[in-house]
Amino acid sequence: MDTLKSAGLGDTVITFPNAAKRTTKPLEAEPESGYPLDLMQHIPDCNFKTYVQDVAKMCWLPVNSVLLVGLGVVSSVACRAYAVQYPNGELLPLGEYVAPCNPSATSKSRCLKAFQHPIQQAIKEAVKAWKKEKEQNEEFAEPFPQGFFVTNSSTAALDEKLNDTQGYFALASAEQGLVNTITGASNDLMLLGFNGDYHHSMRASRNGYHGLVVGAVTCFAQEGAINTILQRSEGSGFAERFLMLNEATLLGTRDHHKKFYPQEYVQNTYNRIVHDLANTALQQPLDFDELPSYRISNKAWWLIEEFRKEIEPHLGDGGKYSTLTLRSMAGKPDMHIMKIATLLALLDEHKVGIIPDQWVIAAINMMRDYLEYMYRLMVMMGAMGTTAYEDSLIEYIGKRGTCTRRQIRQAKYQAKPWAEITPKSAVGQQMYAAIDGLISKGIVAETESFDSKGNSTGRLLRLIA
Repeated sequence: MDTLKSAGLGDTVITFPNAAKRTTKPLEAEPESGYPLDLMQHIPDCNFKTYVQDVAKMCWLPVNSVLLVGLGVVSSVACRAYAVQYPNGELLPLGEYVAPCNPSATSKSRCLKAFQHPIQQAIKEAVKAWKKEKEQNEEFAEPFPQGFFVTNSSTAALDEKLNDTQGYFALASAEQGLVNTITGASNDLMLLGFNGDYHHSMRASRNGYHGLVVGAVTCFAQEGAINTILQRSEGSGFAERFLMLNEATLLGTRDHHKKFYPQEYVQNTYNRIVHDLANTALQQPLDFDELPSYRISNKAWWLIEEFRKEIEPHLGDGGKYSTLTLRSMAGKPDMHIMKIATLLALLDEHKVGIIPDQWVIAAINMMRDYLEYMYRLMVMMGAMGTTAYEDSLIEYIGKRGTCTRRQIRQAKYQAKPWAEITPKSAVGQQMYAAIDGLISKGIVAETESFDSKGNSTGRLLRLIA
């Protein structure tokens, strides 16, 4: 029986740098601020890129956030039609989890609808055809066409719905309620759906589901969603599956006399491609392990491994990405690279087979900038950017795994920087204050354990971020 003491993170809006080709910086370097993130610069010119830019102009929204929304929505249907292979032939789902944030009254719903439109049209057509066939043929026994998106649901209800969808789920909404769904009491479904893993649920009053699960999440919520996702992750790997952005709002700069609409050709091209994807998912529903799959060339795999080699020095204790959340994000970037590269290839109408290297290179560069962005964002939000005293504690707790406050005091009392505090009687008080600060930042959790008789066996500290 455990009780967890952990407080939330701050809420700061910040923009960060272009990082097209950067060299590895010293691990101790403090992040600079004030540079804009530009994921679009890495995507070769194509109709989808133009459409994303047009939707961003139409809705007065940051273009990086609109890009993630577009990829998230497309992945909701693409994950039911195709997969992508690892070198050993193992399949990875195309479903992406994205969570950009912007305040209310910023046309988030309009942006989401722009990308969902061809999918909803495909569903309407399927329902119309089903009703017509049912009227003409009394023996017609095909199941009623299932919609793709759930906007708000309990975890249990979503879990039950898997029986109707062969294990697929897609969540998409611009409302805050979706955050409650994806951070429900059990995150197992979300964790497993990203990888296409096996899920077995037991329900007392409902039909449980057992089988592979594949999912996609597009959560275009208000500010604070990132905080909630980070808080509820608690080291489970849940937050690390999301591509999260907290870009500066354009509120206060909009000119309502200026109307902009996407170019007809690029809009029609996007609608046609995604409509066809939705039809494929509706008309030929397949189990995940039967999906046709894209592959990555040997050259592109070498580039992915080079990128991972670039990150590796920063993953060690005390490194730039050494906290639990960032280490998990930076330790397996290949999954997002595979998904993004395949989605971009699909949106440029490349048939199943080898993905052109340009899309893999684009995805690598996007992930490089994204990791830098998240590092800087977490520093500015207060999740990182620790003092020398806090760094000393993080290092010790990280090496021990778990420890008590007394153990920390005994081990670090005579070590720098604590040994430099005067008077010596103040060391313990400052040390405990620093521990409480790490708990409030969501970096450390303090867990109290109990024996079978309900007696406390002590409180242990551990890293959770």
